[in-house]
Amino acid sequence: MPDNISDKWQRQEKESAADKVREQIVPQPPMSERLDLAKRKLQEQIQHLERVSQRLSAKDKDLYEKMVKAYGEHDTQRAQLIANELAELRKIEQKTQYGKYALERAYTRIEMAKDFGDMVAALVPVGQVVKSVKGTLGEFLPSSETALSELSGIMNDTLVSFSNITGESLITGPVSEDADKILKEAAAVAESRLKDKLPGAGTDLPLTDTQ
Repeated sequence: MPDNISDKWQRQEKESAADKVREQIVPQPPMSERLDLAKRKLQEQIQHLERVSQRLSAKDKDLYEKMVKAYGEHDTQRAQLIANELAELRKIEQKTQYGKYALERAYTRIEMAKDFGDMVAALVPVGQVVKSVKGTLGEFLPSSETALSELSGIMNDTLVSFSNITGESLITGPVSEDADKILKEAAAVAESRLKDKLPGAGTDLPLTDTQ
C-alpha cells in the first residue's frame, strides 16, 4: 500500500533531522584549511591567466607584424581586417590582465590576514573581487568562470562560518570600498601594462563596473 502524504512528510522530517545530526558529528573543515584552499585556488587562477596572457601576447605580435606588412604592400583592405581582429584581441588581453592583477591583489589580502578580525576584513572584499573577475572572464574563458565559481563557493562557505560566529551577515551588501579600489587599480594597471608591452596598444574598457 503506497505511503500517504503524512507518512512521506514525517519520513522526510526524520531524514532532515538526521542530516543535521550528521553535520554536527562531522564538522566542516577548520577555517584555516578553507583559507589555505582559497589561496591555492587563487594562485592556480593567477598562473592560468599568466599562461593565457602569454599566448595572447604572442598572437598579438603576429597579427601586428602581418598588419604592418599588409600596409607596406598597400593592401589596405587586408590591413584593416587584421587591425579589427587585433583590436578585439587586445580587449581580451586587457581583460585577462585585469583579472590577473585583481586576483593577485585578492591573494595578497588573504595572505596578510593574521588574526580573526583580519580574516573577516579581507574575505568580504576578496569575495566581491572574485565575483567581479568571474563575470568579466566568463565571456571568453569558461574554464576560469568554472574555477572562480568554485572559489566563490569556498569563500561564501567561509563567510557563513564567520557570520555564525559574529552573528552578522557578511555575504550580502554593496561592493566594499576596498573591493572597488582593487578593481579600479586592476583596470588601470591592465591598460598601462598593455600599452607598455605591445606596439600601438590602447583600448578603453569599462572594467571598473562591479555591478
